[in-house]
Amino acid sequence: MIDKVKNSFKKIYAREADFLVKAPGRINLIGEHTDYNGGLVFPAAIDKCMYFAFAKNDSKVGNVYAVDLEEKATIDLEDLQKTNSIWLNYIVGLLLEFQNKGLELNGFDCVFSSDIPMGAGMSSSAALECGFAMGMDHIIGADLGNWEMIDMSHHSNHTFMNIQGGIMDQFSSLFGKKDKCLLLNCSDRSFGYHDIDLKDYTIVLFNTNLKHEHTSSGYNNRASECKQIEELLQVHDPQIKSISEANEDMIEKIGSDWPQNLKDRANFVIAENKRVVAFSKVMKHGNVDALGELLYQSHHGLQHLYKVSCPELDLLVDLTRDIKEVLGARMMGGGFGGCTINLIKSDRVEAITQDIMSMYKDALGIDAESYLVKISEGAKVLLF
Repeated sequence: MIDKVKNSFKKIYAREADFLVKAPGRINLIGEHTDYNGGLVFPAAIDKCMYFAFAKNDSKVGNVYAVDLEEKATIDLEDLQKTNSIWLNYIVGLLLEFQNKGLELNGFDCVFSSDIPMGAGMSSSAALECGFAMGMDHIIGADLGNWEMIDMSHHSNHTFMNIQGGIMDQFSSLFGKKDKCLLLNCSDRSFGYHDIDLKDYTIVLFNTNLKHEHTSSGYNNRASECKQIEELLQVHDPQIKSISEANEDMIEKIGSDWPQNLKDRANFVIAENKRVVAFSKVMKHGNVDALGELLYQSHHGLQHLYKVSCPELDLLVDLTRDIKEVLGARMMGGGFGGCTINLIKSDRVEAITQDIMSMYKDALGIDAESYLVKISEGAKVLLF
């Protein structure tokens, strides 16, 4: 991948790049749709990454080439405008954030490529944002911290991209460490690193090969429902800042006349936060056998209470239930497509993977894909 972006840069711009940036995708072991609800998440950066080659130029434009899409764009840094290209808008939105901080934009040339499957729930978009922000920071010498770049990306998503998400994806990409999961409280931003020791089990992702895009899926609808719940809770107690500060008894008492969808969404978030706490404790004590049931419980809630799953995701999870060498499974990411995350006995991964993908193809006529992922380092600038 490094050679690919370096060679592409030289081919496009007829010179060598000044530096590279590597930004990983992420998995989330448990704690789904809790980040924008001020809750707990348990993600990790992975060894599937987006790679960028950068160099300054002496103009007032930014040139960007997306290798995998074979698309090139020129950005007028003195007149930043929204475009018809989603990937380019992520970049334009971030450039506006740099301007909003009073930072002068230097002209730049950039090439990027990725081995993160797009639309699979591994957050290729956050890798794009974090990698580009880190590269631009290096270009202009602003020396921004990780949290500043997270806030810039988060604000751009809300105001420019109209994606009403949280901070987990960018946080994972920037703060990831090899062989470590991150337990993050999205309310106060406290976090810690946890060793990941799955004994004789391996993390395997199964991709439904249904692409999802937050701007067109039901993702924003869920965020909107949760905002309604938050406002209803604040009528009861103005000090409440998020659903994650409520509990089941509170929802039952003050939400008795709420629409069922709002009660379901609130109860899922509350239960999912508890599952994150339980999962991290089990992981800490090495009792991996208890992890599987928490994954299945999470999927059940995402399917029936939060309703962000889909028949294809449900099938992939259901296909694992009678396989004793599969500890647990659930949908991962925003939903409406993408991947499931599975814990599979290491010495049976190949055979079980083939069986599940074959059964999925027989049932739906769709070719699934599988990925083995390793827990990796967070985003970094690579100098040469």
